[in-house]
Amino acid sequence: MTAEVALVAREIEAGYEPGLPIVKGASITVGRGEIVVLLGPNGAGKSTLMKAIAGLVPISRGAVRLGDVDITRTAAHRMVRLGLAFVPQTENVFTTMSVEENLVLAGHVAPPAARTQRLAAMFELFPDLARQRGLAAGRLSGGQRQMLAVARALMIEPEVLMLDEPSAGLSPRLVGEVFAKLVEIRAGGVTILMVEQNARAALAIADRAYILADGRNRHEGAAVALAADPDIAAHYLGLGGADAGLGGRAAP
Repeated sequence: MTAEVALVAREIEAGYEPGLPIVKGASITVGRGEIVVLLGPNGAGKSTLMKAIAGLVPISRGAVRLGDVDITRTAAHRMVRLGLAFVPQTENVFTTMSVEENLVLAGHVAPPAARTQRLAAMFELFPDLARQRGLAAGRLSGGQRQMLAVARALMIEPEVLMLDEPSAGLSPRLVGEVFAKLVEIRAGGVTILMVEQNARAALAIADRAYILADGRNRHEGAAVALAADPDIAAHYLGLGGADAGLGGRAAP
């Protein structure tokens, strides 16, 4: 992990109903410039932890810091100005608006000149979206729509980008395209934290990973080490047989 910490969540307890926590004391640290992935079985609390950090699920105990700023219990709409962007798994674009309208709306917090610059930067980063700029987002393919959701988040020039299941519903080829783009985004200076069910693809691009179960930390470490551990693969990642022990960081 890099020496400088971009995001840290300590002993987080969070859930949708008072007294019924789904996350039960989980902790994560994300170094600046890293890709960190949250893995684990269904119901482990991964997405709830992500949403709690993003201000979308109440935190009853623990603390979250974005760099040097305490963002515990900060309202979700304020996170944008603090440099934290969150891409939910579903309903992450406005389907009746065009690609360009989606991006302009996402950048509304920036001055007009900066918004124009960011729009140009997004079309350079996502050339496929540039070609479809006038098309309604609802007519995009699944991969294109996910790219648009990520581009919307990047319009605010976040320090940390958080994604909930970016590969959900995508074909293996499109998963590879989306994850390759995340590597490119990280190379541009954006720190990435994501929840992912596709353990093989996620560990192939991640620096480190946390494995949650029952709302608690179970394992953490370098992605390459966790990918090579057949016991972890079989017990926590839903992989067995030929998939147990993913054998390093092959391309997704």
